[in-house]
Amino acid sequence: MTNKDKLDMVSPCGYYCYGCPLYPNTTCTDEVVIDNMAKRANASIKNLPVCKGCRATDGKPRGSLCPTYDCCVNKRGLEFCYECEDFPCLKLAPVSHGAAVRTHNSKIYNLLMLKRLGIDAYIEKGNDWWILYARGKHPVGGDDAQI
Repeated sequence: MTNKDKLDMVSPCGYYCYGCPLYPNTTCTDEVVIDNMAKRANASIKNLPVCKGCRATDGKPRGSLCPTYDCCVNKRGLEFCYECEDFPCLKLAPVSHGAAVRTHNSKIYNLLMLKRLGIDAYIEKGNDWWILYARGKHPVGGDDAQI
């Protein structure tokens, strides 16, 4: 696997795109996660929208430029936010409105684990973590993540 392939699997903010049911050729086969994503997208499982991720769309996975992607990749020339001297910043802050269904609320945690493990080990564990988070079973504050 090339470095570009690996980068396409993980967004600059640490989101593991490849485990998302909306990502083309996703590794996600968890029926509960897929059903939950369909409900959030207000779509049937057969008609889930497609998201190619941030990198493949130059930071525009939903049409408009993501401010986090723009800052990290376009303005600072970095691969991941954790490489920035300003990390962590408010662009990575959790969103309180709809927090229970926003998988991007774990950005800082994801980035710290990515920095600690490196991209290869992070990708190896990414799908399992994505499923835990999407099922509401991510480690609770104070618990140790199982690596």
